[in-house]
Parts: sequence; structure tokens; C-alpha cells
Amino acid sequence: MEQTIDINPIPYLTWTWLKINKDPVTYDFSLSENNGTDQQIPDGVSVTSGKKVQTQLAEPENSIGKEAVELITGATTGKIYTFEKGEAGDDTKPLIIRINVDSNCATHNIIHAKAGTNCNVIIVYTGHTGLSGVVTKVYAEENSCMNISKVQLCDTSVNQIDDTQIVCGDNAKVTLTQIELGGVHINASFHATLSGYQSKFESDTAYICSKNQYIDMNQTVVHTATKTQCNMKTDGTVKDNTTKTYRGTIDMRKGCCGSKGNEMETTLLLSPQAVVKAAPIILCGEEDISAEHGSTIGKLSPEMLFYMNTRGIDQATAEELLTKAKISAAAAKIPSEDIRQEIEDFIK
Repeated sequence: MEQTIDINPIPYLTWTWLKINKDPVTYDFSLSENNGTDQQIPDGVSVTSGKKVQTQLAEPENSIGKEAVELITGATTGKIYTFEKGEAGDDTKPLIIRINVDSNCATHNIIHAKAGTNCNVIIVYTGHTGLSGVVTKVYAEENSCMNISKVQLCDTSVNQIDDTQIVCGDNAKVTLTQIELGGVHINASFHATLSGYQSKFESDTAYICSKNQYIDMNQTVVHTATKTQCNMKTDGTVKDNTTKTYRGTIDMRKGCCGSKGNEMETTLLLSPQAVVKAAPIILCGEEDISAEHGSTIGKLSPEMLFYMNTRGIDQATAEELLTKAKISAAAAKIPSEDIRQEIEDFIK
């Protein structure tokens, strides 16, 4: 039975005529469990079932909305990956999870990095049809360092709701790389809470929105502890009859003195029919902070086009090169040559 819910609500409402406050979707939320296949599990990583972990960290928040979270997590028993203290999941052997979407399915995975752990996690989405609802919870204990990569390579008949929920302890650092290439209607969001002293969060999102795709993003970082840092980067290309919506929020709450935040979203617009909307937001409840944000939408500049032309590269080829370069720059951070090659093959 189909159900209409609101996805990716903006933290603070703006004018309704902008149609950016939320993304109402209508799907059949009769979801079956699909927590993915463990393609590679490094030494020092335990895998169990469940939805709760033993930690002093607060529960991470979501960006997709409470109703969507309940529908997705209620359809699965959950899966927990625990990185014990040491070098489990280093660059030579990351944890790789592959999720194949072939029906309406739900994924609820928890990544728990114990104190002092160095972790690398890669989640790859492929598939041919259906709705994929994903909730990924990340707990980064004190002095841990975690690199998470999410790569979406689904066919154009797949709809996806993907939410990453992160909480960081003292001196913890989480880096999130997101690459969105496939699907037809994609809701990709994350919410990071920097609750530990000197904790850090970085994100790098790259996408290509083409044909009749709809990409809707909601990215939020909340600073609650002192001397925390975040850096959010989103870079992509929009063409054909597509729609892309971006919401990016840095929330500096009282008590986060000495914190720094940066947010930048850049869109290469290659079609007059495409619709692009952006809402970069900074919320400030503390005086002793530094925060910057920005959003740019533009075509290939005449100077760049002239430079390309003088080297025998026409406009269509130049646009293709720049589009691929945005994806390649983000993909270079993924610690798996096979996955990087898979991304390149998908673009081709």
C-alpha cells in the first residue's frame, strides 16, 4: 500500500513557494530486510545483529525525518559492525558492504568504532528495481578515525532514501565520501553531531544528475563541544530535464566556543531545462566561532571554454571532462582500486 511522507525536512523553514522545505514522496513502504553482503571483513571487526550498541555517546540524529527512519528501521533486525582497538579496517583492507536492490528493501547498519581505532568502510549500492531505504548509524569513540565511503551505482529504475547518522566523541574524526550516479529519485542525507572536544567531520559529495533524475540532499552538522571542526563540500553536474535540491546546515550551538565550520556547494549547470535549488544555512548560538558557507551555480566559463578550444577540445568534450573530474576527485579518496574502477566503468 502506497504512503506519502515528507523526506529531508529543512531544519528551519523558509518560504514555501521555494519548494525547498521538504521532499514529499509516495512509495510502497512494504519493505523487506536487506542489510547487504559482507564482501570484505578486516581482522579485528566483529559482526552481530541488533540495533543498539554499548557506548557513552549520545544517540545520533537523522536528517531524513522521523517517519522515514521508523519505516526503514522497523523492517529490519539491524546489523552491527564493531571495530575493536587497533588498526582494524586500515587502507589495505577496508570493510566492504555491497547492497543489491532488487525489490523494496530496508537496510539498517551500525558502524561502531571503539576508542583509538582506525577504520575504513565502503558501502556500494547496485540494483535494477525497487525502493531502497537505508539508515546507517556511526559511533566514533574518542581518538578514533573513520573514513566512510558510500557509492550509489543503481539503475534508473531504483528509488533510494539514504541517511547517514554520525556522532563523534573527544578527538574523533569522521570523513564521509558520497558518490551519487544512478537511480531515478534519490534522497541522500547525513547528520553529524560533534559532541566531543576537538572532534572533526569532513564530507565530500559528488554527483551527476542527468536524464530524468531527481536528487534531493539534506546535510547537517551540529557543533555542541568546544573547538570542533567541520568541512562540507558538495560538487556535481546537472543536465537534461533533471532536478537537484541541496540543503546544507552548520548549527553552532551554545557551548561550542572555538569551533570552525565551512560549507561549499558548487553546481555545473549544462541544461536550461534543469532545475537547481540550494539553501546553505548557518545557525549561530555561540559568539566565539568561525563559520563560512556558499553555493554557486554556473555554466562552463567563456575563459575555460576558450582555453579548451585552443587545445582542440570542443564544448561537449570539455563539459564531459569537467563532469568526470568532479567524480574522480571524490573517488580518489576511496581506499579500493576495484571500487574506483567500478565507478569509472559506470560513468562510461
